[in-house]
Amino acid sequence: MGTLGFRDMDGLDLDEARAVGPAARTSHEAVAAQGPVVVAIDFSADSERALLWACSYAGAIGAPLEILHVVHDPPEAPGRYRADNGDPLEPMADVARRKMVELVDRLRAEHPDGGALETATMLCTQGLPDSCILEVAQRHGAQLLVLGSRGRNGLARVLLGSTSQRVTRHAPMPVTIVKSDTRYTHA
Repeated sequence: MGTLGFRDMDGLDLDEARAVGPAARTSHEAVAAQGPVVVAIDFSADSERALLWACSYAGAIGAPLEILHVVHDPPEAPGRYRADNGDPLEPMADVARRKMVELVDRLRAEHPDGGALETATMLCTQGLPDSCILEVAQRHGAQLLVLGSRGRNGLARVLLGSTSQRVTRHAPMPVTIVKSDTRYTHA
């Protein structure tokens, strides 16, 4: 499996990073046996970038990729799950599953050599994002949890909190936070 050709957050090619990192000391089979790379998405540009990074990383180490979305209509962004198929009564979970499939299909079309993206498992659950993300990652034995970050600061962070911050604080496994890069956002 090849990588998508994306660069990691420090600008290093993942193959270069693997050659000097901990994965250089273990086989691909041993790394994959440690569990999947779980990436939590919320359909934002930040989470899309996190998904692409997680896909590239999982492909580089030979680990399975699990894409997780937690259905939650947050007070600061109500209506995220508006039905765009003309059915205003479509359940939020159905809208979320459809959006997830559309996102993954679009990324597969844009990155046909996607490796881990081609074989990724999609998971959808309902609840509070931070606790659900941690619960799913633990239950699936994730070796790494990947999240996008909106990069809030100041008052917005104090008032609204940060899912990635709360997850990182309580996660028993390593967590990678990926901030969106404008080069990968879509209009």
